[in-house]
Amino acid sequence: MVDMEIKKEEETKEIDDTATAAVAEEKMKLSVDEVIEKYVGSFGLSQLLQVVLVSFSWVFDSQNTLVTIFTDAQPSGWRCKTSAINASLSSSWCMNDTAGGGGNEGQLSGHVCGLAAGSWEWIGGNSATTIAEWDLICHRKFLAAIPTSLFFIGSILGCTFYGRLADAWLGRKKTLLLACILTTITTFFTSLSPNVWIYSFLRFANGFARSGNGICSIVLSMEVVGNKWRGQVGQYGFFFYTAGLLSLPFIAYPIRTHWRYLYWIISLPPLVYMFLLVPLVVESPRWLLVRGRNKEALEVLRKLARWNRKKLPDNIDLIIPSQATTGSEGDKNTIGDENENIWTTRWAAKRMIIVMLFGFGVGFVYFGIQLNTENLNFNLYLTVIINALMEIPAIVIGGILLSFTNRRLLSSLSAISAGVLCILCIIFTTASSKNTSSSNWPQLTIEAIGFMASSITFDVLNIYCVELFPTNARNFAVSMSRASLMLGASLSPLLVAVGRLSPSLSFIVFGAFSIVSGTLSVWLPETRNAPLYETLKQQEEEEEEKHRRLRQPTMV
Repeated sequence: MVDMEIKKEEETKEIDDTATAAVAEEKMKLSVDEVIEKYVGSFGLSQLLQVVLVSFSWVFDSQNTLVTIFTDAQPSGWRCKTSAINASLSSSWCMNDTAGGGGNEGQLSGHVCGLAAGSWEWIGGNSATTIAEWDLICHRKFLAAIPTSLFFIGSILGCTFYGRLADAWLGRKKTLLLACILTTITTFFTSLSPNVWIYSFLRFANGFARSGNGICSIVLSMEVVGNKWRGQVGQYGFFFYTAGLLSLPFIAYPIRTHWRYLYWIISLPPLVYMFLLVPLVVESPRWLLVRGRNKEALEVLRKLARWNRKKLPDNIDLIIPSQATTGSEGDKNTIGDENENIWTTRWAAKRMIIVMLFGFGVGFVYFGIQLNTENLNFNLYLTVIINALMEIPAIVIGGILLSFTNRRLLSSLSAISAGVLCILCIIFTTASSKNTSSSNWPQLTIEAIGFMASSITFDVLNIYCVELFPTNARNFAVSMSRASLMLGASLSPLLVAVGRLSPSLSFIVFGAFSIVSGTLSVWLPETRNAPLYETLKQQEEEEEEKHRRLRQPTMV
């Protein structure tokens, strides 16, 4: 009897052990989207902190991008040297030529090109801008456009470099840290430039360095929130870009006679940021997953959940796409086909080309309008402040519209609207040329509204691109989109230089480019409320299945 009881106890124990093991093996296989929606929260305190922390990088990104509005600006004017009056024929010529323009002071025009060296001087001194210091006028006037153009060309190369680095090697967080370090170094050394050629090279290097900030910021923000918050999160991050732009005239005005000081000041924010804020940023759980680092991805999600006062179940197992093969924990094996990329996948390559063509026009117009402020008949500092303030309603309006409007429709209409408003500026440009002594408020108003429309297009395109491509190619896709934006931006300084001679021509070209760009987005698919996919193959299969279901007749 005793033996039988012992045997029954052992059998019962075996059954209990088997049941316990079965429960332990019952893992909930969920995707990152499902974990965020069900357990972390679509958008809580942890995601808000992440968005704010990474979005600070937009401040110095915009400062480094648009600092040349002030450092490379056309000098406010020139005047005859009083010590040289009646000393030579050239001095008399100087006085005669400026007499009609108001005493011995005149606005920069063709007159100064014929004056003898030493008979005139810049108002504000030679250290006010690079144009004044290195005499980038007359036959050298197009040299003034080279530094800004090279900055954007450097940004193109930097976008490609950082995009690949963030997707395949370092991840989003470490790439952001690297971009901050290089931005600080190149910005500071730019202030030490001895001539326009070294200055141009350092602006190129600075463009390369800062391009990683925006790429990593927008991806890190959008990869940790739920589907319905992606548009708003991506849009509101641009408030910090606006803050950077708005800060420039307030920094530049007190030191307006020394352009080098402006570079010294804006080299500090990325230095402070990388020591104080970057360590608090969490890596993207989606990137960790596609790199085969499942435990780290789960740990990040648990950390986000704790900040939201929630808890993840212990038996969660993140879904790996069907074609994925996961390496051992801690190695560098990736999920999915390592040869899989945008350019070898037909549908993705076609989509990428359309995004880049669209981005080229958007970048040309968005940055061109800002750089073209000096060709308006208005105070430069006030114009930049007004343009920066117009970014705020653009972000708010864009964020509201993104919550219920299709991305494709919104990007198209805003681009076309910006183009039409740019062309309308021609009417007031012609009127202002007849009266250069007064400020042209109607022209500034139309230009500001047009800039707001182009700003909405710029912001929506960045969000749209994140949603169009999967995790294993997302950073690269965003980098290509931003590279096309920078390519368009690199040509805008040349048109601005032409605009100094013919403002109407610059507005016509900006308007035409914006309208044409707005028509390209109709060939892109709609992504509103669509999930964020993990791999190219997974996205292709699921989108094909979705289209197949839509084509099937509805059963009544």
